[in-house]
Amino acid sequence: MYPSDQLLQMKEKMLKKVLAKEMKLRDVAEIFGVTRQSTSKWLAKYKYGGMAELVPKKSGPKNGTCWNRTSDEIENRVVEIAKEHLFKGPDWISDELFDEGIEIDQSTVYRILKRRKTRYYTNYKHKRRKKKSYCLDSPGREIQLDCCFPWGYQRKAVVFDAIDDCSRWVMGKVYKNHTAESTIEFLTEIIKTAPFKIQAIRTDQGSEFMNKKVARFLAERDIEHKVNPPYTPQHNGKIERFHQTFKNDSVLHNWFFDDDLETLNFKFQQYLSFYNYCRKHSGLGMNKLTPAQKIAYAIIHNSFSQNVNLIPQQNNC
Repeated sequence: MYPSDQLLQMKEKMLKKVLAKEMKLRDVAEIFGVTRQSTSKWLAKYKYGGMAELVPKKSGPKNGTCWNRTSDEIENRVVEIAKEHLFKGPDWISDELFDEGIEIDQSTVYRILKRRKTRYYTNYKHKRRKKKSYCLDSPGREIQLDCCFPWGYQRKAVVFDAIDDCSRWVMGKVYKNHTAESTIEFLTEIIKTAPFKIQAIRTDQGSEFMNKKVARFLAERDIEHKVNPPYTPQHNGKIERFHQTFKNDSVLHNWFFDDDLETLNFKFQQYLSFYNYCRKHSGLGMNKLTPAQKIAYAIIHNSFSQNVNLIPQQNNC
């Protein structure tokens, strides 16, 4: 390895030979182990400013401050929010600032917190928040409702499904679109067929759920609608986990892109029969019981005998 000043002298000597047409740029590139484009840039710089232009310059802002650096006022606000909300990430902080009229990218928030040594620096130790697992003690108290797309938006097929928080009993159906009308149709069906009285429905803030028609439908049947805050899929953790299980166990092996809705619904109901009556669960409160066994266990022990029925529910539909 040559010292830097010797390398510069070699560059200058060879570039002079190139200008004198005694060498070609590709030969210079081969000697230095760089690309042909790099040697072309060297030659252009040498023609413009001579030897001084070939001296490597320090990267970064030349006057000590980047031209587009965020103002100290905004940086202070970012640090303040980060200290107030220890478990909120840069994306959440960015959204919070946007509500205050400050438009700033989440990557910029990350760099500010790292530069100010508020988070993410070398010795930063993040204390993980303990997950709070829970399981309600009676079926029907809360149903987690959501929808998923087996093939994304490539195919007009959306799976509406709902899982009981206590027993993990799942109900579902495949529709063409995820609209408020589809939500109401699905709710009507599960209210009629659920083996327990539904008291509350929990959803995210999707447009198919946050609709006046859906709100009126649930209010008329005295069913509480619980809505998750933005960016909190963990509140619907049981239905989100079911989506993963369902896709791995059924969609990847038995569902085909060209299947019509009737075929998809037939396959889905087959899987739900297996899931509700045969598949044992090791989740919190399940004790290796199937959803059907968990509901029967609740009936036998009279934990909520007034809410569980052996026949499908009929609730003003």
